Amino acid sequence: MSKNVVYVIGHKNPDTDSVCSAIALAELKAAEGMDNVVAARAGDINPQTAFILDYLGIKPPRYLPDVYPKARDIMSEDVVTVPEATPLLKVMEVMRRQDIRFIPVLDPRGRPSGVVTIMELAKRYFEKIEAEGVREVFTSFGNVVSTLNADKVLDFLGDEEKVFSVYVAAMEEESFLRIIGEKEPGECVVIVGDRTEIQKRSIEVGVGLLVISGGLRVEGRIVEEAKKKRVSIAVSPYDSATTALLVRLSTPAYKTCDRDFEKASPDELADDLKYRMAKTSGIIVLDGEGVMHGIITKSNMLKPSTTSLILVDHNELSQAVDGAERVNILEVIDHHRIGGIHTHQAIPFLCDPVGSTSTLVAELYMRRGVPIKKETAGLLLGGVLSDTVMLKSPTTTERDASIVKWLEENSGLDYKDFGAEIFRATSSLKKRTPGEVVIGDHKVFEAKGKRFGIGQVETIGFEEFYEEKERLKGVLEKTKREKDLKLSALLVTDIVYGTSLLLAVGEKKVLYNLGYPELEENVYELKNVISRKKQVVPHVLSVFNEVY
Repeated sequence: MSKNVVYVIGHKNPDTDSVCSAIALAELKAAEGMDNVVAARAGDINPQTAFILDYLGIKPPRYLPDVYPKARDIMSEDVVTVPEATPLLKVMEVMRRQDIRFIPVLDPRGRPSGVVTIMELAKRYFEKIEAEGVREVFTSFGNVVSTLNADKVLDFLGDEEKVFSVYVAAMEEESFLRIIGEKEPGECVVIVGDRTEIQKRSIEVGVGLLVISGGLRVEGRIVEEAKKKRVSIAVSPYDSATTALLVRLSTPAYKTCDRDFEKASPDELADDLKYRMAKTSGIIVLDGEGVMHGIITKSNMLKPSTTSLILVDHNELSQAVDGAERVNILEVIDHHRIGGIHTHQAIPFLCDPVGSTSTLVAELYMRRGVPIKKETAGLLLGGVLSDTVMLKSPTTTERDASIVKWLEENSGLDYKDFGAEIFRATSSLKKRTPGEVVIGDHKVFEAKGKRFGIGQVETIGFEEFYEEKERLKGVLEKTKREKDLKLSALLVTDIVYGTSLLLAVGEKKVLYNLGYPELEENVYELKNVISRKKQVVPHVLSVFNEVY
């Protein structure tokens, strides 16, 4: 299954138009056949947007704090693994056949016990020889049979795993018996060809396992004696020397794997994994229960991101979801000024001077003849009414007024009644914290390398504003510091009288040159101003260009 996903998303601190246009455009793209397209938001839903969504019975879009590539985005999910009990030889065969140098060893619940790597195999194998001698092998009868592709004749060992001493009967009988007598017979594996006397004497002393090499048939009387002494027997198709080598490679994978392996959670940033990758062959991605979801190797780090974006209601990376510069931007639909944005290839870029992005999305439905759901039409109607302040804003165009009629017809809503409900339900400042009021629709702009931020909130009258002024000012001061702004402001708009106040903090030379009548310290009167985009931002940009 493809992990590629396209998010339709508005700017940080999304306003109503941003959220409504994202949801509606994602539906349009899906109806036109785009796969894995998802509406998203880059911040919290403000009360106005929440009211509209609840009114229409529409779920909020997915919250996307950032789109930086994460472990889940670059990891390989179709991973070659082996169960814990897999013989070492089988692990090596899998690695050779698949041409891989790194393989996770999983327990029955899908949790990694460790990893096997080519380098670690060689290192551990030689360390084992130096420390324990070539005779000592931790294995089980089943693993020996599996490794040798042997025929099972008698099995009294079952699945028991333990350390066996491996002997090849290539010497005189007495010498052989003397050597084997130094160990507990039941913990010995004897490999022998057609030397019947050695076979009989091995059974007499009660060895744990007798392996007949060369694919030779075991005589019936030998089998009967072995039954009496409970000696297990297997027949190997290989000669004695090869059989001995392979038996030593029958150790289960979990005893050989490196348990000190690199781990990552699915949400770890891919950039953070680059430094850890330098000292390992691979990183295992685990969920909260420790179950493996995938692996990341050096080649995974070179993979392009599986996330793509369609931007609505903005076209500046400074306003986009964090990490937008690291992923593929497929399209932009906006109604603001064109800011700094770079893409990897030519893309559709629709930026028209209308009152709202919701107008542009609704027009796309109309032009392309795509049926629009009643709820979606209501959603876009809410977006237009919010951004144009019920068609009163100076940014309102004939296209906005025209599309409102079309949306009324398709939603069954009267725009005046619907708009009045929207603003009446969400105009109170006291129903929100000062932080929610300031940051709810706060946008950052840049001129001459200097940044300023302006939020906007609609009210009915200014009584609550004056009551909340000092608390709002405190949040503006904090925002100024945290975002390194030269000006931090809140446009408070009375939608009944179509006028605004500007609460602003910042550098003295900026405040001095704003040119607005100052009613009191930090409070400016903006008569007949209700549009941040068309009436305030262009003026502040000109002030910054002059001051800096």
